[in-house]
Amino acid sequence: MIWSDTNAGALDFFARAQRKGLLAPDTDLMWARRVYYALVDEALHGGGADLDPDQVRQNADALATLVVDTFLRGMEPHG
Repeated sequence: MIWSDTNAGALDFFARAQRKGLLAPDTDLMWARRVYYALVDEALHGGGADLDPDQVRQNADALATLVVDTFLRGMEPHG
């Protein structure tokens, strides 16, 4: 149930972002959600080959900013 609510909330968030012009009008929101989750997973587990997991967790704010910036630059309207 929690995961279902999370998924629905994410789609709602992306739909609002799309309406405000932050995402291209033709963005596939299901795909956008998958990409966003993949970025979050990479931030949590990838975090840089030179960092141990504790260092990655301590840098949560920077990683969150990186995830959002990467997502929005890759999904912004083109043209």
